[in-house]
Amino acid sequence: MNNNDMIHLAHFLFPETSGNQEVEGVLQKAASADRICRLKFSEGEYTQDLCLQVFKDTVLLSHLKDTDVFNRELKTPEEIKRASFYLLNCFQLTYSSPSDSPALLMSRRKYEELQEQTDAYTLYLLTERLTAETGDVVNSPQLANVMKCPTAEGELKLCSLHEGTWSFQRASYMENSSGGWLVRVSGEAAEDWMIAVPLTRPQLCSIFYRWLLQRSEASNPE
Repeated sequence: MNNNDMIHLAHFLFPETSGNQEVEGVLQKAASADRICRLKFSEGEYTQDLCLQVFKDTVLLSHLKDTDVFNRELKTPEEIKRASFYLLNCFQLTYSSPSDSPALLMSRRKYEELQEQTDAYTLYLLTERLTAETGDVVNSPQLANVMKCPTAEGELKLCSLHEGTWSFQRASYMENSSGGWLVRVSGEAAEDWMIAVPLTRPQLCSIFYRWLLQRSEASNPE
């Protein structure tokens, strides 16, 4: 991995961190990884901030905040699945396919503006603003409800190596008693889109597990 790749990875995964020894160790190992994910999740007093690096035969889990917790290697699909559900504080191992509810589409910049101003808006006003941007009068109120009063929140920063080039994706998850939403936003500065879909916690864990379990191009060329 050249210096430019290292800089791009560091800026995307750890924009707020400088000189952290754990982060430096993660970036050094990243040179031989196929995929890297930074996962942040919080629900009440339960919090996680860690990095998962996917290699040909193992997934390396590195804790970034809780330095007293040992790093761990996950080698079997069963270990990876258990970790995927545990890290997202989910103990319901059965899950259904995602619903057919239409996705909400809008500008990433507009969505981020609404996110920043959520506390200042009433639920009614936030719903109006979201509806005006998405054009969906049925599902926008549901997303507004979760944005306004989330009980669980997560962030996924996903990096994948393809033909020697790293690609970047960002996604967030929000949930309260009314349901959960997965929000994907454009990873490139020149792009300006957001997609939000209803999703349960077990469904999110299943998607995350399958992403971690993908084989590299070298081990699965077809």
